[in-house]
Amino acid sequence: MLVKPPERGAAFPMHQDAPYFPHSHHTMLAASVHLDDADDENGCLRVIPGSHKAGVLPHVGKYYLDHREFPISMGTPCPAKIGDVLFFSYLTIHGSNVNRSGRPRRNVLFQYRDAMDLPMADTHFDWGMGLMVCGENPGYFRFGQQYEYSLRPRDHM
Repeated sequence: MLVKPPERGAAFPMHQDAPYFPHSHHTMLAASVHLDDADDENGCLRVIPGSHKAGVLPHVGKYYLDHREFPISMGTPCPAKIGDVLFFSYLTIHGSNVNRSGRPRRNVLFQYRDAMDLPMADTHFDWGMGLMVCGENPGYFRFGQQYEYSLRPRDHM
């Protein structure tokens, strides 16, 4: 769960999610479920529409885009009501401002990817975190046992 507390929730600089948990084919999709109303006053998400088409961009210090080139104000606000779900690619440039309101801004983030889109780093990785919601697990033979495959990037190049 992501929480921006009232009157003190920090800004989150513009970034792509790809550097946090890179994958081999960039099919990752985020679904942000809003548990509170979100507006510009309480730091709703801001996105740069169409930015996912640029691929993975160089980030400053690995996780953020240069704030001079990509200020938060450049993003289009995405206000939402309780229960709304915002879907976006993990390549979409996004960020959020400080929560200046007396209300929290909470949301739960779910991430989906193609089963063949393998993690390229161990960041945020745990075998218990994943759940197949559709299709077949590429690490499981239909009538056989689970086999192991490496998650190290050098083994997939």
